[in-house]
Amino acid sequence: MFCFPYPRDADIESIRVPLVARTQYTITEETNFSDFFREALDTERQKIKAAKSNGQESASLSLSHSLASVIQSWLFFGIASEALGREVKHEEFAGSDPNRTHLSIDIRIPEWYWRELKARWDELDDSLLAANFEAKRAHLKKIYESAKMLVICMDLIADEMDDDKLAEILLSVHMLLYLVADVLDSDTLRVTQTTTSSASTKLLKRRMLKNGWCKKRLNFLDASLMFYPAFYFISSLKPSRINAEDHSSCSSEKCLVTRKLSKPLHRTNECLCEDVVVPVDRLNTIVASGGIPLVRITRSQFGKTELEVVPYTPSSRFIAISHVWADQQFGSAQNCLPKCQVGYLEEVLSSLPISMDHWGLREWVANWRSSRPGEIAPSSGAYEYFWLDSFCIPQAVEHADLRSKAIESMNLIYATASHTFVFDKGLQTLYAGRRPASLAHGGRPTYYSPQDQNLLDVVGYIYASDWMGRAWTLQEGILSKNIVFPLKGSLAYLRLLWPHYDDGLGGFMEYLMTLIPKDFRRSARDLLPRKSRPKPDVSKLLQDNSEPFRESVRHQVFTHMKKSLHVEEYKDYARTPADRAARFVLAHTLLQSRTTTQAEDVPLILMNMSSVNANAISQNKTTDARMKQLFYGLESLPTELLFSDCARLGSCTVDAWIPREIVPESFGGKHTLKLGPAGFNFDTRKGAQALKFYLLSSAHRLDRLRLLLPDQKDGKMLKCDVEALERRKTGQPTAPTNVWCVVVDEQLPKQGARFVVNRVVGNKYFLLFDCPLRLTEVDDSKSPDDDQPDPNYECGAVGLNGDFIIERSYEPQDLSMSRPQNPEQNSDRLIVVGYHVLRVKGDIYKLFSSSILTSSYIQLG
Repeated sequence: MFCFPYPRDADIESIRVPLVARTQYTITEETNFSDFFREALDTERQKIKAAKSNGQESASLSLSHSLASVIQSWLFFGIASEALGREVKHEEFAGSDPNRTHLSIDIRIPEWYWRELKARWDELDDSLLAANFEAKRAHLKKIYESAKMLVICMDLIADEMDDDKLAEILLSVHMLLYLVADVLDSDTLRVTQTTTSSASTKLLKRRMLKNGWCKKRLNFLDASLMFYPAFYFISSLKPSRINAEDHSSCSSEKCLVTRKLSKPLHRTNECLCEDVVVPVDRLNTIVASGGIPLVRITRSQFGKTELEVVPYTPSSRFIAISHVWADQQFGSAQNCLPKCQVGYLEEVLSSLPISMDHWGLREWVANWRSSRPGEIAPSSGAYEYFWLDSFCIPQAVEHADLRSKAIESMNLIYATASHTFVFDKGLQTLYAGRRPASLAHGGRPTYYSPQDQNLLDVVGYIYASDWMGRAWTLQEGILSKNIVFPLKGSLAYLRLLWPHYDDGLGGFMEYLMTLIPKDFRRSARDLLPRKSRPKPDVSKLLQDNSEPFRESVRHQVFTHMKKSLHVEEYKDYARTPADRAARFVLAHTLLQSRTTTQAEDVPLILMNMSSVNANAISQNKTTDARMKQLFYGLESLPTELLFSDCARLGSCTVDAWIPREIVPESFGGKHTLKLGPAGFNFDTRKGAQALKFYLLSSAHRLDRLRLLLPDQKDGKMLKCDVEALERRKTGQPTAPTNVWCVVVDEQLPKQGARFVVNRVVGNKYFLLFDCPLRLTEVDDSKSPDDDQPDPNYECGAVGLNGDFIIERSYEPQDLSMSRPQNPEQNSDRLIVVGYHVLRVKGDIYKLFSSSILTSSYIQLG
């Protein structure tokens, strides 16, 4: 049994760390924790020296192996011993690896250690005075903080050494530190998290790639860090795909697996049922009038399955369907689906309960007084209408304009729907048990959700699903109010993926107790006579649980997943260009780990997620024109976009800097591009160092050169090897010789961009973008590498002072959304939905809408 959870029924072996420690850690009053490292290292050096003198050569006596042995003896067994208050023997943690001959340690940490550790500190807490207990805890905290900083530094060193064995040992230390912090009260300790440059993180990333993850999906770690136990659990999952996919050639910039829009399959291979066709003429009429079509499944007088199409009205209650087209369930290019798929969809939708409120104390008390023992099934079948792209978007080639018009309204659809049903074939085959409709007396409704013991697996597989990796479904998830994932036999509501406390109020009261700060509980207990003090005990929820950190890891993964679906910022109105720019940065960051089949979807997704009026782009037919309109409409953009290695609209022309795709990039927020009357100005946040501009001495456009930059600190020249990251379009001519300048961001790693100086007016330099640059500082004390640029391509530079402006091409269109007088209590999505749906009814209907919204605000307030 182990402390940290692992996916159930997983066919991936857990990481087992080889036992290489050769020095026993000892606890003494005289020896400092840090002193042991020097002693153990000296011992290893003597062993290596003795072996060499005897002519012995062995891998176990290499420098990297010796360092791994010292780190394990010191940081792993040292922390384990200090926390437990006794010297932990190596063999206590080690077990025989079934696939190897030597001893190893399971990365999940044996459960006995946690139980003994918790029992020891609970006993100390009960037997010692508060001051004495705090002194002991402060001593261990000091060791903990020292070990935490050391393992972070060692992680960076191990990354340079490229040693998997050392990386595994450091990962085990991270896991142990998390466990110790939990016992010591993690609220007052900073626990180590994943970092993109650490060997432990890269080890788990390689594990995920081996398990079939796409490398582009792993960019989510750059957007939001995770604790190591949660990341280890995620790395132990295989994405639940129905169709085999080979992502071995994918990069962090692009997924190379192509997904064609294939015909929908039948529910079984033997099925030969007919297609159910939507009434296309009725559909086209509704879309052409600016409305949103909704569908209902009906039966003719002869029992034939038919589809009825009606326009959305403010009183409509409907369900939006989000699905993965590659699953070949509900994706169709002909506005029809097989009858068996329509029947399955009807069956699932009819089982959805009529209400899914998140219960508070008032609802709980009311249910406690009125409920009777036994199950109470919630009423269902209340949602007759639904929206599905295959039915509600005109698919015929001759109706391309109507198709574009319908697609541009999708942000309104998911925001207005009562629920969003997510169909992913991999998740639909996941069995996680099923809870009853409601709990016994004193409980709350569960709405057929998965069983508590399977919640972590459900959250993990949702996180690893194809649906979570698609760009279009990102905006569907963020805009949706209530997301439901149909599983095999249960319904996973995103808002209810947390334990239900089966034992009634007992479990709930225990949960409430954990919310009270430990220091307050301890002070209150010290006021009681010693004989009356409650004895510490292992949590009731954990007594029979072989994985005591399962709920903690579930909470972390769940929180991490919700950050990319229910983003809190989207609940408020984006009042200013700065608000919309902030949402653009968030959207860009989240999309870095998602893929799309259609490149033309990217600007529309970015517009919807940046809270700008996506319906205004309908007159632009090309992706380039839409991207240009988006970037001009935002007015404020992160300067790092100039440094990204991505495809752009051109080179050395106006608007050439605008990206055509999304690639991994980190936005620091210190520097922005702000649209002004003359063009895009470089702006620096107060207190930050401004970007530096240099005029180049060479008029030639070089792909690789050595740049000599003046160093303002000591007046010397700073040498940098520069690589131009150019992605010219096919047939695009190279730029002629011209006056060039570069902007350099001196934050590591150094990056920059090259521009053509188009014109100069006073102290204002008007620029045309050429390409991003990567700069590597040259150390003259080292011998030159063969791949360094020829010294003949050295180019001098002179610092420039003034205002630097990127040329603009046209007046931007206002993409902000209209809003009522009181936007504080309503979101962008509701404002736009109300306006868009009712505007087709005329000015009188808009006036009526305004009065309804106003009265709604009064009620909400």
